[in-house]
Order: sequence, then structure tokens, then C-alpha cells
Amino acid sequence: MPPPETANNPTPVDSQAEARPQQQHAVDDRLDQLLTGDAPLHLGHFGLDGTGLVVTGSPPYEEWERCGAVLHQIDGAVQWWLGDWLNYGEHAYGEKYSQALGATDYERRTLEDYAYVDANVPPTVRTVGIGWSLHKLLASHPPQEQTQWLARAANGEDGVPWTHARLHTELRLAKRYEQYAGGDLPEGQFRVVYADPPWQYDDSGVITSGDAYGRAERHYPTMSIEDLCGLPVQDHVDDDAVLFLWVTSPMLAACWPVIEAWGFTYKTSLVWDKVAHNYGHYVSVRHELLLLCTRGRCTPDAPTAMPDSVVTERRSETHSEKPARFRELIEQLYPLGRRLELFGRHEVDGWTVYGNQLQPIARG
Repeated sequence: MPPPETANNPTPVDSQAEARPQQQHAVDDRLDQLLTGDAPLHLGHFGLDGTGLVVTGSPPYEEWERCGAVLHQIDGAVQWWLGDWLNYGEHAYGEKYSQALGATDYERRTLEDYAYVDANVPPTVRTVGIGWSLHKLLASHPPQEQTQWLARAANGEDGVPWTHARLHTELRLAKRYEQYAGGDLPEGQFRVVYADPPWQYDDSGVITSGDAYGRAERHYPTMSIEDLCGLPVQDHVDDDAVLFLWVTSPMLAACWPVIEAWGFTYKTSLVWDKVAHNYGHYVSVRHELLLLCTRGRCTPDAPTAMPDSVVTERRSETHSEKPARFRELIEQLYPLGRRLELFGRHEVDGWTVYGNQLQPIARG
């Protein structure tokens, strides 16, 4: 049995337990001083308190620059600190953890994001100089992939690290490469459609005295809007696909039912400046429109500079023949997936081409 407590034999005291309240009071006092400005955190000539930064004296440029670097590091570290703090609290304090969250000014969703990312991106993977938001994009990936992507993001382009938007784009493209390189599309399904329909005009085409250009039916059989809508294009395209559709100005209003029947939604257009003119009923026409339409999600694959919406190239002497430049542009924007050209005139490497003298598209 332990000896009874006497004046000469006091009960032993846990010195660490006795010191904890004192340490806590010291931390609270220091935090209050920091926030109120009574005793700001000093970085040389720069003092930081709860509402701003105060400069004393005349700091040299190098010290000012270094202070900015430290603030940048703090800004990039706060999310990590909070996430690790949350994960520790949930493990150590259980129910009290939830009560503490309710007492903060943070949105619960924000705190959950911090905790999720910190729990799924190991400290050994986290990369200084790469923002927390980029790590968040990688939180669902295995650690080995996280390391690889963060290394690429850190190296960036010409020594400039990737932005959040750039990493998001690269991850999206990688997913597409994995999907389409594996041949996921069923036989007869296409992701990219390029079409130059033989539009049927009420007056059989524009007016001209020569035969090289002019009324379309002099050169090839045309199709009505009803016939074009009846083509089973929608049965042969992926859920995420893109359509490039040629249309002349007189047929612009008439083409919308075709776009809808084929399962697409209009997004934007390119203009072909043909340089040479055709005479219409109202104006001398020197352009044609290439409509870009999508279904599902099908933004361009390649993170290249956006092409100019106006392409100037003199038309050939063959009626309605389109420059190869447009097909090349489509290939640059959408290098992935199977490609279908409707109403084409020539076989093209990398494309399945159907035209007036080629195999018709299968029905059913």
C-alpha cells in the first residue's frame, strides 16, 4: 500500500498534467495578441496580425520579396493544416469533433473537402509549390499516379508549373485516350462526324450562267430535309460525339431539324471565305458555314490554341468541293475515336467515308 499522505510525504503530482492548462493559456494569450495586433507575428520589418500587415522601418527589397514568399507558402499550406487537424480530431475525439466543426465559420462542405484530400494524398506525395486545388484533382487516383501527375504539373511548360485548369484538361484528355485507345466503341459507332449534305434547294441552287458552279442538281442528286432527317446517323454515333456540318446560308434555317434528328445540339460555327464569288438572289456569296454540334460532352481533345473561326482559302473549280484544310483541323481538335465522313468524295486515311459513289450508311 502507498504510504499515507503527510506534510513530509505529499501525494506525487503529475507535473505534465499540471503544465497543460498553463501551456493552453499561453497559446490562447499568444493567439489573442496576434489577432488583436498587440503582439503581431514578425517577419523582419513586417508584422502580421488579424487584420493586416504592418511595415516598420525601411526593409530592403530582398526582405520584402522573402516575406511574400513566406506568405505564399502559408497560403498554400493552410488547407493542409486544416485537413490534417480535422482528420486527427475525428480519430482522437469522436463526437466532440463534430461539435467543434459546428463552432467554426467554415462551410461543412469546405471542411469535408480539406479532410478528404488530406486523407487521400499522403504527406510523402504532397508537392511544395503545387497548389492544394491541384492535389484535390488527384485525390481519387492511386498515390503512384498522384506522384507522376504532380511531377508533370511541377515541370509544366518551359519551367512554368501547370495551373488548376491545365491539370484538369490533361486528366480529362488522359481519360479519353484510355477510353478510345482501348476500342470501347462498338463496331459501326463513331465519335466524330463530318458531313457535307447534298442540300435540295427550292430553286435547285444559286444562279449562274456557267456550269462549273450553280444549281446543285446539275452536279449530283440532292436530298430533301425529310430524307436527310431519315438517315440513321444517331444510331451510329457515340453518346459523346461531335458533328461538323456544312451548310450554305440559304439552307441555314432548314438544317436545324437535321441536326436534331441526328441527335446533336448546335454549339458554334466556322466560316469558309472562298475568295471567289457566287451570285445569289440577294448578295454575291463568297462564304459557307461549317456548324459545330455536339451530343453529350465532347469538347476538343487537344489543348492547342483555338483555331480562327474564319478560314480563307480560294475554292476549287469543282462544285461544292471543300478544302482538305478543314478535315485536318478536325483531326487536330479531335484526334481520338473513330471518324465518319458523310457524303465524301474520296477515301481518306483515318476516316470511314460514305458518299454518292461509296458504300451507303447501313440502316437498322
